[in-house]
Amino acid sequence: MTNGHNNSWHKVSSLFWAGIRVAILGFARDQRGATAIYVAFAGTLALSGGVLALDIGRVVVLRSQMQNAADAAALSAAAQLDGQTDAVTRGTAAASSAISNSTNLSDISGAFTVQSITFYDGTDPTPVLTAVGSEAVSVRVILAPRTIGIFLAPVLKTISSGGIAEQFTLEATARAAISIITCAAPPYMACNPSEGGDPADDLLDADNAGRQLLTRAGPGGGSLAPGNFGLLCPSSGNCGASNVGNALANDPGLCYTSEVTTSPGVQTQQSRNGINARMDAGNKNPKNPAKNIVSYGRDSDMSGSTIIGNGDWDPVSYWTTNHPSEGQPSDLADYTRYQVYLYELGETFYRNENKTIYPTTDISLPSGYGTVTPAAASIPASGVPSSSPSSDLKRRVLKIAVLNCTALGVQGSGTYPTFGRYVEVFLTEEVASTQAATYTEIIGPLLQQYSDDVHVNVQLSE
Repeated sequence: MTNGHNNSWHKVSSLFWAGIRVAILGFARDQRGATAIYVAFAGTLALSGGVLALDIGRVVVLRSQMQNAADAAALSAAAQLDGQTDAVTRGTAAASSAISNSTNLSDISGAFTVQSITFYDGTDPTPVLTAVGSEAVSVRVILAPRTIGIFLAPVLKTISSGGIAEQFTLEATARAAISIITCAAPPYMACNPSEGGDPADDLLDADNAGRQLLTRAGPGGGSLAPGNFGLLCPSSGNCGASNVGNALANDPGLCYTSEVTTSPGVQTQQSRNGINARMDAGNKNPKNPAKNIVSYGRDSDMSGSTIIGNGDWDPVSYWTTNHPSEGQPSDLADYTRYQVYLYELGETFYRNENKTIYPTTDISLPSGYGTVTPAAASIPASGVPSSSPSSDLKRRVLKIAVLNCTALGVQGSGTYPTFGRYVEVFLTEEVASTQAATYTEIIGPLLQQYSDDVHVNVQLSE
């Protein structure tokens, strides 16, 4: 905004001094009637100075108001970018509303209008235009140009034979983006398997809820990121194995900005013990396990090097085996493992096929979702921990940063942007040994409207 003011000042003042130079040259060529010329020159100078100040003030005020309007529109639009399918529609409406409510105190009649509003995704590393609400993370607003007349122009034309501009055209552009802070997340990451593969395997696609995920391969099973084993440096403290293991185990209130630092190396034992503290296993003290630590079956195709499964598991056989004295609830026949877990805990949740919203407190029932209310808690005998369980019913839920590892060149230790992309996954089983992999089930992308652990800041970026 300062550069705009300076440019406006220079343009108007250059007109003024151009006229003054013309007057001086004319005076130098003709010395007759010196007194009259002095009087005329002084009068022109005084008049021009006053008009110059008025012109500069008008230009500066209009330029400032236009920029403020563009900034407000961009910030309002960016605040709507919550990852929902209608985010672009809401963002466009919010920008237009902000413009219509902006103040125009200049003598240019009519409200400011938007010339263009464009949204960008979080493509690594260069964002690209998008019209998809679930992808948009930043927005650019350009106002329609406004033209303002120059009062000083007629004065200068009387003393100059050269071309004098009679008006200025002013423009304003603003760009804003969301900056997401994610809290209560373990130092865990996953490379998005859709990158360079099947787009249908996108971890951030809500339709992939219920599919099993090989979240971390065991030693000798390959790495899910080049030179990296899926771990991050905790946002507090050092990146040593013990600190990583403690952070995996305890959810110590760590918060991550839109950048994370990868932690290379296997760190097998610490990783296993950290994860298993949630499953009443390992050597972390206290273990602080979930209320239900039962293991759930794997997807039918989840073997070998498969990273993301087909979501095909057998909840009927699971229930028959683990609840032999209870009849099979009819509505559990096609539930995900996470939904069965909540059902066994006696928790009410919202369900739209494999998609789950929990907790339901202060959340209106979204379109397409139904309410599931179990009659009572029913934890299988093998799921009751021997240690005192955690009061956190989502103790087996992990928030994992999702990186486009190929585009970012993720390898070894480095700092990389997440663009706020996190997915919630459910631990389906204990990590059986130091050589075992970590298996989870995809719950869905972590969205701010359903989680108090997601904090969105909106800020101008240009």
